[in-house]
Amino acid sequence: MRFSHDIRANLLMLVDLLNTAPGVCSPRDGLASPGDLTGFVTRHDFTGPLVASTFDVAAVATLRERFRVALDDDVEPVVEAINLTFAEIRAFPHLVRHGDWDWHVHAAADSAPLGERVASDIALVLTGLVRSGDLSRLRRCAAPDCSAALADLTRNGSKRFCDARNCANRVHVAAYRARHTQ
Repeated sequence: MRFSHDIRANLLMLVDLLNTAPGVCSPRDGLASPGDLTGFVTRHDFTGPLVASTFDVAAVATLRERFRVALDDDVEPVVEAINLTFAEIRAFPHLVRHGDWDWHVHAAADSAPLGERVASDIALVLTGLVRSGDLSRLRRCAAPDCSAALADLTRNGSKRFCDARNCANRVHVAAYRARHTQ
């Protein structure tokens, strides 16, 4: 599957967001403060004002929990989460072009609160995945001791392990050792 630049970038942002939850990749909440959220959106090429408030931090933490359902196999709860998010932010889809990005869809104004802009991009990327039948490209790491999310951007949909914890190497080394100790 070939993903457009905005879908790819926002899918990776969603994975990064899901992996900031406490206990996933770190015991600490990766988005516990306005500074953490500002750093997060800066890494993900957000436009508009990049100053996060405690309200934005709380809103994004709520989104993070809401969209964990995207890692499950059932599409209906994902659609419900998308529709709820669009309703809450009073989404108005519009085409924009900025920076190095060609035409793509935004559903919140650049002047909207940061939490709403994050919500908009997440809801839009999940809408695209649901519509194209590619929601399974967003999944949990296959390592038995890992709960991190991953985005499978491979052509054949074969990615099984996250990039967050070196899981592929650990699982393959363990399998090798198990084969050679028998």
